Amino acid sequence: MTPLESVSQKLSVNPAWLWSLIQFESRGDPAARNPISGARGLIQFMHATAREMGYIDADDLYEKNPSFDKQLTGPVYLYLKKYAPFPTKQSLYMSVFYPVARRWDPATYFPALVRKQNPGIDTVQSYIDHVEGKISKKKAAGMGVILLLCGIVYYIFNR
Repeated sequence: MTPLESVSQKLSVNPAWLWSLIQFESRGDPAARNPISGARGLIQFMHATAREMGYIDADDLYEKNPSFDKQLTGPVYLYLKKYAPFPTKQSLYMSVFYPVARRWDPATYFPALVRKQNPGIDTVQSYIDHVEGKISKKKAAGMGVILLLCGIVYYIFNR
């Protein structure tokens, strides 16, 4: 049994849902870092979330769990465990992105700040669609340009 299958089984969640979420958030890279928020890891742990879990910050979480398997079976599992069960994709996906929205109507809009920080993600359903790759190529290309520009601006102001 793979670590993904093992964690999925422990959480009683469809492994395809967990895999899609990890692929969307980090492309499966445990070292992934969001250039805007500083979130790190497979499911993009925010610094505050990492601190709540006993780490100094998200960088510390990554440094102590640098491999895919260690991060998945450690902090990812422990984080998701507190939100289980996951009867729907939405309940799993929102546990990572915006936990209070786990049971919201999929057409519900996120607050303005959340939408501003996540271009193209306006509603619960739009996040689900992104995780599952159900966005148009044109929209994805536009978002890529926006994220690239954000990364350039971040680099310019933080070097």
